[in-house]
Amino acid sequence: MTPKRETKRRDSALRSRAPAAAGRRAYQLGQARTHPGRAKAQEKSAGRQLKPRKGKRIPTPLCRTPITSTTRNGGTLYQTAILDLSERKRAEEALRKSEEHLRAIINQSNAGIASCDLNGRFLFANQKFREMLGYTDAELAVRTIFTITHPDDVDITKSRFRKMVETRRPIEIEKRYMRKDHSLVWVDVCDSPVFDAAGKPVSAVAVAIDATQRKKAEAALQKSKELLKKLVQQRTKALRAANIELQREINRRKGLEGEILEISDREQQRLGQELHDGLCQHLTAVAFMARSVALRLKNHRVIEVRYIEKIAQLVNDAATNTRDLSRALHRMDVDAAGLVNALQDLVDREIWKIPCRLEVKPSFHIEADVAAAQLYRIAREAVINANKHAQAREIVVALGSWRKGIILSVTDDGVGFRSALNSARGLGFPIMKYRARSIGGRLEIESPKKGGTRVACYLPEGPLQSRKKEKAQPERFPAKSPKH
Repeated sequence: MTPKRETKRRDSALRSRAPAAAGRRAYQLGQARTHPGRAKAQEKSAGRQLKPRKGKRIPTPLCRTPITSTTRNGGTLYQTAILDLSERKRAEEALRKSEEHLRAIINQSNAGIASCDLNGRFLFANQKFREMLGYTDAELAVRTIFTITHPDDVDITKSRFRKMVETRRPIEIEKRYMRKDHSLVWVDVCDSPVFDAAGKPVSAVAVAIDATQRKKAEAALQKSKELLKKLVQQRTKALRAANIELQREINRRKGLEGEILEISDREQQRLGQELHDGLCQHLTAVAFMARSVALRLKNHRVIEVRYIEKIAQLVNDAATNTRDLSRALHRMDVDAAGLVNALQDLVDREIWKIPCRLEVKPSFHIEADVAAAQLYRIAREAVINANKHAQAREIVVALGSWRKGIILSVTDDGVGFRSALNSARGLGFPIMKYRARSIGGRLEIESPKKGGTRVACYLPEGPLQSRKKEKAQPERFPAKSPKH
């Protein structure tokens, strides 16, 4: 609606230029023409704001079109058109605010968003996309989506991009971008086509989400899985080996029961033989001497003193043999301080068929009572085996030291390693190994260069210190036997 004030001005101007004589007919618009002697006037337009009596100013364009009047000797008249642009201005303002709001949303998005043409050249990139790659707008403007892609992923990127244009459907791809500093960034990208009014693709929009941390987590998880798989394989292998060893231990223990019974029978046989060959022989001799003395007394013959002394000697020898035998069967009073004396008493017994002697190095020293008791029993078992099976001329019991602890050895010059080992296995060799293991040592049987057999128990320093103040406990077989 045109304001009244402006209308009055226009009407006044038109009346001032109207014909003065009454009844003169005015020319129609189609009759107006340019005077041949005057220059042609140009059409002019300008923006104005009209202020009505009430309300806000109204934005309007003023478009003046010059026309030549034939009624006033070719004078120029102006035809003015006024349009109300309020609605259009409001629409333009709303569109501007909508664009600013949309741009703010895009720039504040956590995903990188970029627009490119069908050749891959960048048209637009939001702030997140620029920060993700480290480029500015100007630097991205001279690049394409293919030049910022890792060389190994360029071919698949081009193939997927062509497929998106051909099928006109979005595509998703996981790939690597090359940052400005040449570092890598893993992204999940969704490329979508943008169509014109005719439905033809004219550009593309890429939405990229940084997946670097997820890829690192996946790599760490995969590494953990591989490590776990390796550990499971190792544990399975170890468990299988442990099961095999356990089965061997079960079988060995079953065999050990028989060996223990066999050893018990052999010990009883040895005891019976020693009682028969030693104590019984002495008692028989005492009986014969006493009977001889009794017959002399019966016949009133003279009894010599030497007969009575012989009887007394035989009785004393029988008592000594009985004492030695009992001490050989069971001796529990061996401690660290009395180990050397106990071994000296062991080698000095008259029951041995083969001469025995003891050698003690000055460097030898032991403080653990438990270890001393077990070493004594190992030495006693080795001496008994050597007397029975070595066929040697001499047995040497030695106490010394080595670089990590002490050593007890029993050496003979008899038939050698193989025969002694076969006999020892059935006569107490496993028990000697158990005794050595029970105090943290190891038992070895070897054949010296000069021949014979050497049984050695190596005891490191650690177990001696850890068991220094322990008291001797009744011997028992350990849960696991040593390897032969």
